[in-house]
Amino acid sequence: MRKILIVEDETAFLSLLKHALEVQGYMVIAADKGETGINWVKEVPLDLAIIDLGLPDMNGLEICKAIKDNPRTRHTKVIILTGNTSNEARIESNIGARAELFLNKPIQIADLRSAVAKLLDNSDKEKLLLRASFSRFAVPGKKNAPPAN
Repeated sequence: MRKILIVEDETAFLSLLKHALEVQGYMVIAADKGETGINWVKEVPLDLAIIDLGLPDMNGLEICKAIKDNPRTRHTKVIILTGNTSNEARIESNIGARAELFLNKPIQIADLRSAVAKLLDNSDKEKLLLRASFSRFAVPGKKNAPPAN
């Protein structure tokens, strides 16, 4: 089962997002503060994180950077949600924090579900390519040995 973390401080919106993804078959972990979200990232292997940009205790980009800077979690896909439509916010989330997607609130649930499905599908394809590239270099009797030149 795919695990998705949602970090959102608006309780009603958090509940709506959680329910919308749970009915799609995802396991959803909800957090209303950035610090709680970071703790979940440390404890649970996630497939995706959906993070509000404007949290009361920290900027959502800080959580994204924490995910992307950690070798154990850097492949976790991240969606940034915000009511801020400025280009500066988009640039920072895409380049500075390395988020995969930046979505504006309010968001249609169908659009969110579509974005989640596409990101997770792309993640699956990336993993298959990575496994295939590692298996090409495997040497019988040795684990992940590089090819002999």
